[in-house]
Amino acid sequence: MTVVLVSGSIKRFTGLSGDSKPTSVPNGSTFLETDTGVAYITSDGGANWTVFTIGQVGHNVSAIADNRKVVATAGTRETLAASTSAKFVVITAETDNTGVVVVGGSTVVAALGTRRGKPLNAGESLGFPLDNLADVYLDVTVNGDGVTYVYLT
Repeated sequence: MTVVLVSGSIKRFTGLSGDSKPTSVPNGSTFLETDTGVAYITSDGGANWTVFTIGQVGHNVSAIADNRKVVATAGTRETLAASTSAKFVVITAETDNTGVVVVGGSTVVAALGTRRGKPLNAGESLGFPLDNLADVYLDVTVNGDGVTYVYLT
């Protein structure tokens, strides 16, 4: 495929990933690889092209899923889920919890005197980007308290 000029004074080009990107173009010009969807922009007249993201929602999110996790024994941290790829998670303490759920890494502790992590009271939520749900740990102050969660993949 030949590189095609798409528009006006700041030039917008399209082509295939194997095509040479144009040189001697206005700063701010863009090049879209139509076979990969990767977009580039130049700030030095086309001598160098830098990858940038356009038209994407979130982190290239392809699906949304949800689940529930109950921690059976207070003071015993558990992973949120088995190894599950994700891009973002929102964790909400169950609205009928009677204690506190603490969210954190592998050293999370719910006990007030030695607490580590982010405490959530019933109905409170916490959201953050991540790459695997198994990296998130929970501990509770009351047996059987838990969370619901929604994650993006």
